[in-house]
Amino acid sequence: MTAGFRNLVIDARPLGPRGPLAAEVVLGRTVLDRLVEQALAAVGPGGGVGVLGDRDALPSLAETDRVALIDREPASATIVRTDRLYDGRRLKRAARRGRDPESAAIWRLDRPEGLAGAEQELNRRLNYQPLGRHWAFPIADRLAAALRDSKVTPNALTLAAGALMFISAALVACGDLGRVARGVVASAMAAALVLDTADGRLARLQGSCSAFGRWLDQVLDEAADMALHAAVAWAAFAATARPEWLLLGIAFASGKYLFLIQSLAGEEMEKEAAKTAADGDRRGRLAPLRSLIGLMGHADLRWHLWIVLAAVGRLDVALAAYAVYFPLRAALGIARKGAARA
Repeated sequence: MTAGFRNLVIDARPLGPRGPLAAEVVLGRTVLDRLVEQALAAVGPGGGVGVLGDRDALPSLAETDRVALIDREPASATIVRTDRLYDGRRLKRAARRGRDPESAAIWRLDRPEGLAGAEQELNRRLNYQPLGRHWAFPIADRLAAALRDSKVTPNALTLAAGALMFISAALVACGDLGRVARGVVASAMAAALVLDTADGRLARLQGSCSAFGRWLDQVLDEAADMALHAAVAWAAFAATARPEWLLLGIAFASGKYLFLIQSLAGEEMEKEAAKTAADGDRRGRLAPLRSLIGLMGHADLRWHLWIVLAAVGRLDVALAAYAVYFPLRAALGIARKGAARA
């Protein structure tokens, strides 16, 4: 293996059901384009990337002084394959440590469920659970593996997770919960998080990924979010007779709705904003702040916040915080999109 992957070869010859896997489009980009970008980052500024394959089958390949089409595999070459999806950071880490690039593979496209689940796997990793990966992921993986050959469907897990969240919301709406009831609510939310994580994993294992399943998951997640915050607003109003809590509930629902609507074009908006921003260094300095703001709204962090606050009986804190957060995020997103188009 070449030390540090200074020269790396992409094997673009593997075939799938529709031809070369290198030409398959995943999340708007060909597998080859994605892998070339990751390979260049892995080899560093002084390294080069060779692409092994047929020119006619690789129309998207753009040769440069660092990327070249080759017709034979060099001796002792470090090989990455287009029948794999790789984690870019893990690939760079493997390059620094001289490890086999296979250690950076996150998904195999040459398996029956490979192409069907590729986009969902990348989406899952783009929205990786910063806290849930430490406990919910391992449990969800074991649960999905145990159910792989059963008649239990991913949609059944999705519905079960939604049911647990709606039951939690109903209990919260009752108000003035004792220690045992608070523990039940927190436990139900934790179980719902595991099931919500396991449904996608089970779909990939069973090869049953579907547009309806993704739609059902998203709809139930948002409905449960709204139901929980509505329950908190009602319980707080019933306990204090202060209408401000109902107004906070309305503010949360309105802000979350606007945030979701303007986020539908979020990727396009970010590209336009990047083109119009004049000071790249300033964007770099603001990147940590933007990441922190985005992290505050991350579904995984919010879910863990619910669990903790439910256990101590203070879900009203989450309502108050996010009744401000989401309207502000929506307003900033709309303003940024308007500035990008100006």
